[in-house]
Amino acid sequence: MTETLERALAPLMTIGGFCNLGMFEYPLGQPRTYISCLYGLAKWGLLIYFWYYPHCINSFQKDKIIHIINIIPFLTIMLILISICRFKELKMCLRELAIVDHTLEALGTPKEYQMLRNWIIRLIIGWIVYIFFQLVYIYFVFSFINYNIGFTVFVYWMHNTFLNIYPSTVIILSALISATILGLVLYRVGKVTLQVIYKLLFIMEIEYK
Repeated sequence: MTETLERALAPLMTIGGFCNLGMFEYPLGQPRTYISCLYGLAKWGLLIYFWYYPHCINSFQKDKIIHIINIIPFLTIMLILISICRFKELKMCLRELAIVDHTLEALGTPKEYQMLRNWIIRLIIGWIVYIFFQLVYIYFVFSFINYNIGFTVFVYWMHNTFLNIYPSTVIILSALISATILGLVLYRVGKVTLQVIYKLLFIMEIEYK
């Protein structure tokens, strides 16, 4: 029963793993801690050393202030560390939710994992569309300023734009994962509460008769 719920959440958790918001799992249910930590350390170490830290220093030397956009990468790293440290608690929460689903199924409530999976896929598509929308918006703004854009300049600006917005997209993905888990918990608690109320009303009706 646990695997069924985890399979429904697998697309979101897989994207979260690539963004370092969780652990890689292969096969499903077996986290690869060392690979995930090495991947996150290598990726963010290179990004900080070659991109975010130099931009932060240059911006501070030029404007004598630290902009919010320069702080976001470091906030993202803190968020990633918290997500990795809390990954075990997240898996325990999913197991408890699977037990609740099993109880609800015994009470006659069907599982809705396929609907959950479809909703998560739409959520991921919306997140990807948002990223491409930002890239296209920056492209049109830059093309409006400079009409003569060659392919090399286009690739250069798309690369810079993606690196600049990447930490904020990771934060958005983290918020989506948290909202999904919280919504799932509230939905299951509501269903359990309704089932208990229905059973109590049924018992009271029998006793009244």
